[in-house]
Amino acid sequence: MMELIRNGLQWGVLAMGMCILSFLTSSADAGTFVGINFRSHVSSSVVPNHVVELVKNLGVEHVRLHDANSSILRAFAYSDVDILVGITNDLIPAFASSQAFAYGWVNKNLLAYLPIVKITGLVVGDEVLTEFSWAAGTLLPAMQNIHNALVAAKLDKQIKVSTSHSSSILSSGFFPSQAHFKASFSAWVQPILDFLSATESFFMLSFNPIDLYLQSSHNSSLDYALFVSNKGVLDANANLVYQNLFDAVVDAAFNAMGAMNHPELPIVVSETGWPWAGTAAEEASPENAAIFNTNLVRHILNNKGTPLRPDAEIHTYMFDPFSEAKKAGIISEYEWRMFVSNTQKPLNYRQLLGFSTRDSVNGSQSWCIAKNGIPDTQLATALNWACGPQGNADCGPIQNGGPCYNPNTYSSHASYAFNSYYQKNGQTAIACDFGGSAMVVPTDPSYAGCTFPPSGGSGSGGNQTFNPNGSNNPSSSLGLPLRATSSHLIAAVLSLPILAYLRL
Repeated sequence: MMELIRNGLQWGVLAMGMCILSFLTSSADAGTFVGINFRSHVSSSVVPNHVVELVKNLGVEHVRLHDANSSILRAFAYSDVDILVGITNDLIPAFASSQAFAYGWVNKNLLAYLPIVKITGLVVGDEVLTEFSWAAGTLLPAMQNIHNALVAAKLDKQIKVSTSHSSSILSSGFFPSQAHFKASFSAWVQPILDFLSATESFFMLSFNPIDLYLQSSHNSSLDYALFVSNKGVLDANANLVYQNLFDAVVDAAFNAMGAMNHPELPIVVSETGWPWAGTAAEEASPENAAIFNTNLVRHILNNKGTPLRPDAEIHTYMFDPFSEAKKAGIISEYEWRMFVSNTQKPLNYRQLLGFSTRDSVNGSQSWCIAKNGIPDTQLATALNWACGPQGNADCGPIQNGGPCYNPNTYSSHASYAFNSYYQKNGQTAIACDFGGSAMVVPTDPSYAGCTFPPSGGSGSGGNQTFNPNGSNNPSSSLGLPLRATSSHLIAAVLSLPILAYLRL
């Protein structure tokens, strides 16, 4: 069973990098979005049509490509997905030295695909100032020549030009209000900001939370990096409290740009995520990947901006959905995988979302119940979540007067709610964990007058909140984001209207 649970956790958690799921489509009306990156030149062999099928079926509406791969661009024809096209670092000197080269590239790699491919931006280089300093002096001239080519093609209003920076160009001070661009980069950054402002473009920042967490672990906790409830960090200079590392880094960038007279520039997070494999010191694990990815997406799509800029829309692109097997470096540098590809077959969505890892005995039915010996306080917290809007379990039968109200104990009520949630969410191992409070059993736990459905949920009841004392119990309220119930974070997202997008 433990192997099955581990496999279910891995598949489910890897899918959580795509916790974007139905969230992404629903966010379109609100403005802020979460998209994905795709590096065709370093990802494992992936059939372009499978990538597009995955993106469309998951409701993803924004993709950042890291090169102008013709096969991938053609595959996105008529998809209505907004595409950022990347220009690789090695091409930057050629763009900088020749306006004719820029004209030719635009004709070949943009005009050839418009309007059937919805290209909305060009990202010139990736972390050039920090990782490819030899090209630093040519970065801005390259951006200017590309913009000139877009103007000539009358595409400059539709397609914006930017470049992606590593967050390491920011000073390493702990408080966002004190942030500035490091002196070694400021001479390059200032004119780039001027260009972005003049062309009404946006500043792009890459956010690697593991690196930043390791650098500041003496000042902040892992929970702070994972968007999990914590005491927060007070920036006394600005009188602002930060509850997560992501907001702190974004506001550090806003402050740094403000110091260069460009507080107006919007910020797009060009890539972020948490690897599911790596060293113990890096805290890279499937569980942490699930927690970070889920909480990040919820945070972005809440449209609450940051403490400094509560009205800001921080559009964010997650790391690649596929393993970057061709990328050099330690394992955490490329194991961002949220899905696994097969170049011979279409992607198996049921397996990738954990639906093929049902915890049952020889294919028989299974149920989810509360474990023995779990403290009532822990059960109450999990029960309140399961019966609330996040879990959406059918808890009507365990309300006072319902057929499953007696015995009136946390264990009994939690078992019914846990099972309802488990059955509604594919009977996966990850849907029966509840922070270690639950377990799967092959024996029907139903008793006289109270039936525990073996599949498909229990029908009615829905969004009621568990109420053991006949009144609201705020102390047992379980709201995301959490750390202790990471399996719920996975299952909560999977329980959203994703099935509307999948052909299971």
